[in-house]
Amino acid sequence: MPNAIAKIFGVILITFLFYYATYQNYKKEVDLAYINTENTVNKFVDNVRLKGFITPSMYEDFVNSLHTGNTVLFSIEMEHEKKQYTPVYKDPAKPESFTGEYQVQYTSFYWEQIKKTLFESDVPYDKRMYKLENGDYFSVNVENKTKFKATMLFDFLTGSAGNDSPEIVSRDGGMVQNQDWNDKQ
Repeated sequence: MPNAIAKIFGVILITFLFYYATYQNYKKEVDLAYINTENTVNKFVDNVRLKGFITPSMYEDFVNSLHTGNTVLFSIEMEHEKKQYTPVYKDPAKPESFTGEYQVQYTSFYWEQIKKTLFESDVPYDKRMYKLENGDYFSVNVENKTKFKATMLFDFLTGSAGNDSPEIVSRDGGMVQNQDWNDKQ
C-alpha cells in the first residue's frame, strides 16, 4: 500500500513540476514583451517630443517594434494637448477691457484625430505629418488586448475565470521640446 501512495505522489509531483516549468517559461515571455513594450514606447515618445512631429513611417515603425518577438495585440492611445493662450477680458463683449493677462489652456487631440492627418489625408504619403509645437504635451498609452499563454495556463490550473485587466500597461509622455517640422517645409 505505501508503494502505491508513493507512486501516486510521484506522478502528482512530476505533473506539478511540468506545469510549473511551463508556466515559468511562459512568464518569461510576458517579461520580455513588457520590457520590449516599455522601451519601444519610451523611444517613440522621446522621438516625437524631440522632433515635434509624427509621420506615418514613424508610427508604422513604432507599431512594428511593439510586435517584435511576440504575437500580442496592443491597444494604442495617443493624446496631444495643444497649448493655447487666451486673453483675459473684464467684459468679453468689450475689447477695450483687456487686462493685459493671458490664460493658458490646453485643447486635447486624440488618436482618431491624429490618424486622420497621418493616414486619411489627400496629401502624398511621404509629405504627411502631424505637427506639434513647443510647449504642447504628447503622451502614449499602450495596453495588451490579448491574453498571454502564462495567464491562460494559470487560469486553467487554478480554475479561475481570471480577470480581463491588461498585464502590460505602458504610459509615457511629456512636453514637446522642438519643432523640427519648420525645417521640413
